[in-house]
Amino acid sequence: MTHPELSQPVSLDHLARMTDCFGLIQHANYSIPDFRTGYTTDDNARALVVAVKHHRLHGDRLSRDLAYRYLAFLMYAQTPEGRFHNFVSYDRRPMDTVGSEDAFGRALSALAHVLASPIENGMVGPAERMLHEALPWVEALEHPRSKAYCIVGLHWWARSSRGDVRRAAQLARPLADYLVHRYHEHARPGWEWVLPEFTYANAALPKALFRAHQLLGDEQYLTIGERTMDFLVERTSVRDMLAVVGNREWLEPDGESALALYDQQPIEAGLMVEASLAGYDATGDVKHLRRAWRALEWFFGRNLQGLSLYDPETGGCFDALMEGRVNQSRGAESTVCLLLARLVMAEALQKEADKALMGQVIEDAAPQTV
Repeated sequence: MTHPELSQPVSLDHLARMTDCFGLIQHANYSIPDFRTGYTTDDNARALVVAVKHHRLHGDRLSRDLAYRYLAFLMYAQTPEGRFHNFVSYDRRPMDTVGSEDAFGRALSALAHVLASPIENGMVGPAERMLHEALPWVEALEHPRSKAYCIVGLHWWARSSRGDVRRAAQLARPLADYLVHRYHEHARPGWEWVLPEFTYANAALPKALFRAHQLLGDEQYLTIGERTMDFLVERTSVRDMLAVVGNREWLEPDGESALALYDQQPIEAGLMVEASLAGYDATGDVKHLRRAWRALEWFFGRNLQGLSLYDPETGGCFDALMEGRVNQSRGAESTVCLLLARLVMAEALQKEADKALMGQVIEDAAPQTV
């Protein structure tokens, strides 16, 4: 299955429309930025990664200017102790004493991406300073997804010219060991997973284990990354289509309900693309490329409703796949998740030396290879 939209350049039009002189607005009313909802570090951090990756691929002025804006937002959101506010009102007042651990992990990962692919020298010093101010808080994290985001950030920091490989490894190992411990605590026949349930941002966990293996070279991270990714793909496949866990009800191994099919969120499909490509980067196994392409196609209509979540008129992404329709709003998270998915796929296409292999993967992502 091919989609004409995927042959077109990745458009930042809607992202730019949702961004003012301070940062990325959190929600939209249809395609109109809803200023009343203010801003979040979650969204601005992920948008910074989008801008960095887009500029790396295209070298355009818009992505450079957006990257400066999102980096400036993170500078504003960072507390004197090195943590981050998450919610900021439209009049630029922090709405929390300190933000969520997830926001912290996403911010650290975004700063590491800036250092790994710096757009201009003027961005490096501020990003490095903010990252170093945040690092002491990594060891205090308690939640699995925030640990996962930080593992990814530490991986990219270690790969940058300004990275400290030894310190990145020292910080990442206990985070990865925690995920391994949780896997051994909860896994059993029929439930090869890190946690006792599927909730949100599920693919972030195997993605982090793949990156932990690349950073630390420990085979157990790769083994459990493969097991959990295989299980996640198995449990979110319906008729050879991605059907991510809907947010109406989480999936528990002993629950009476089946997989909640709606409302499916773009964050889940986007992370499936990212995790699959991290798996390919770590293993070279073509099955991960096929999985990534299938997950990307979810955005363009290869889903249970046959509806595209991509809006070619604005360049935005609809907020959810619902029964018989899509949520017509095109907010920050959904748009950023689609953009990230497209950009990491574009990076993989650019890096893949054997274009014939990649072309074959895209043409026939066969059911038996899922």
